[in-house]
Amino acid sequence: MIACLLGFAGMAQTYKAEAHFDSLDTRHDMSRPLLERFWITSNHTWACFNRGLKEEGMSAAKEELELAEQLGVDTLLSHANLHIGDNFSGSADAALQLKYMYKGLDYARASGSRNRIGIAQKGIAVVYKSLGDLPRALDLLKQAIANVRDPTETNRTCCHLSDCYRLMGQPDSALYYAQRSNTITRPAEDEYGYARSYYMLGAAYAAKGERELAEVHFERAIEVADSFHVTIPLYGALLARGRMKLEGNDVAGAIADGSRGLKVSEQGGDLSGMVESTDLLRNAYKRGGQLDSAYHYFELKSTYEDSLKSTTNLNKLQNMAFEQELKESEDAKTKAEAIATRSHNIQFAIIGLIVITLGIFLLIFSRTALVGARAIKNLSLIALLLFFEFLNLLLHPLLDKITDHSPLLMLLAMVCIAGLLIPLHHRMEHFITNMLVSKNNRVRLEAAKRTIEELEGKG
Repeated sequence: MIACLLGFAGMAQTYKAEAHFDSLDTRHDMSRPLLERFWITSNHTWACFNRGLKEEGMSAAKEELELAEQLGVDTLLSHANLHIGDNFSGSADAALQLKYMYKGLDYARASGSRNRIGIAQKGIAVVYKSLGDLPRALDLLKQAIANVRDPTETNRTCCHLSDCYRLMGQPDSALYYAQRSNTITRPAEDEYGYARSYYMLGAAYAAKGERELAEVHFERAIEVADSFHVTIPLYGALLARGRMKLEGNDVAGAIADGSRGLKVSEQGGDLSGMVESTDLLRNAYKRGGQLDSAYHYFELKSTYEDSLKSTTNLNKLQNMAFEQELKESEDAKTKAEAIATRSHNIQFAIIGLIVITLGIFLLIFSRTALVGARAIKNLSLIALLLFFEFLNLLLHPLLDKITDHSPLLMLLAMVCIAGLLIPLHHRMEHFITNMLVSKNNRVRLEAAKRTIEELEGKG
């Protein structure tokens, strides 16, 4: 067992969590070790999330969870459930997100890994942030930052802390955590985290009114995100810089950033980005006195908002289907476990019945053993209970089907079975007791005869 655990630990060190798109479909190569397939699938799920590939990401997340369940390791189960929760994001299904995020937290606590606990707390906080519950999100993020250990998760957690403080009107705290988020030294190590950190730094400096510093950091975020095709920090930084320029009356700069943000959002199919980009362009053209263009983007924004509502509703339907698939998979697993458990219990009940029955018959037919009626009564009562439990296990699936899962009807059925067994038990007990009385009398008589014969021989 120890050797197995050490081997698993050695394999775990070989793989790591990093967004990597599995274009060669190696995650479905059954010749690879199960743990390797898990990490390939997990990293593919993450890459799909970064690229905005929702449908493929959800499919990969489901496969990741199935592999984690086969491995049965708490840290991996936590990892997979958090990825499931991530793939419900942006779809107004906060309840589903939180369901799997809290599952991830439960597995993380079971594993005892502080880093994994912090990652789960951060994931839950992001959901509350999206719902506008910033104080609760902030509280969870503070717990998370005390637990996370690796640079990637420190980066993500500090970015969200900075964002929360900025949205709550506390730019100094926003800048402090934006600076702490700068844990990725090279873009190649984590392009999303690197770009996101510079985006948060730019946003924090902009909130403090330090536009030159904000411009430098926005430019770096845009450059890296564009080079690595990371859409979320790219359009986020473009829009944030565009709003800052508009506040500084740089209408042309705001229009340039808004137009590019709209193009990036359209390429990535991000309707939220399209809505925000058209809103920035509408305000910029209005500020510049170009009312026709402002009205055009106002209408375009309304169109995108309608599409966003329709897409949100469609996402809800897709999420319901995805949730149903997960539920069916979980139900099938639970059913298989229940069948296996019932089979084992039936086998144990049969073994118990055989042992006790053999014991009773050995006592009955033994030539020397003297057994009291009380001992037989106790043994027969144990046998009755075992037999009743055996029938319960055997008949439960059939009764469940016949009674349509009605607890009351199933209880009445088992009471009827018990009502038939108890009189039978009394008759068997009476029969066995009579046999034992006869046997005991015979044993005592034989013993008395031997004693008399011995005494007569001595006399």
